[in-house]
Amino acid sequence: MTDKYRVVFASLNDGIAASDAITNLSQRLKIPESKVQAFFANKPLFSPADKEKSAKQIKLLSTMGINAKLQAFGTPSSTTEQTTQGQRDERLFGALDYITSSLIRIEERLEELEQRLPEHPVEHTEQTPEQWEGDELFEELELDSPAPKRSKTVQYGLGVILIFLLAILAIAIAFPEVVAF
Repeated sequence: MTDKYRVVFASLNDGIAASDAITNLSQRLKIPESKVQAFFANKPLFSPADKEKSAKQIKLLSTMGINAKLQAFGTPSSTTEQTTQGQRDERLFGALDYITSSLIRIEERLEELEQRLPEHPVEHTEQTPEQWEGDELFEELELDSPAPKRSKTVQYGLGVILIFLLAILAIAIAFPEVVAF
């Protein structure tokens, strides 16, 4: 992407009246005098262009006794948005790098643990379970009773909360500029 520049009014040469410069410029460029007056009030006269074309526009203005200067085109808000987006991208890449390195360390740790394990699994000999307590406690418990059913309002409430959270997630993914990191 090439840089764009805008021609901005600086001053008039000595001995040139503003009214004469306005009429000469409006006749030369075949534009209304109100546009030229707006140019003298620091409004843009030409659309943003590359550096070479903007230099030609300045040269044209200088032949008529009007001093102008180049100004880089771009609003300060767009440059701040680009810097904040760049910072956001840097944080995102840093987080992804951290996650990747953590996964690699976990994988290495698992390999170390696998190497420590014996190659042949040890066969357990059948041991009789200790009868430290009798079966009387288990008989007292009702293990076959069905789980209590939840009411329909609780189920609907959980469903609504789930849908709401999914909607928030979809908004965060669709419009990341709304969510601040």
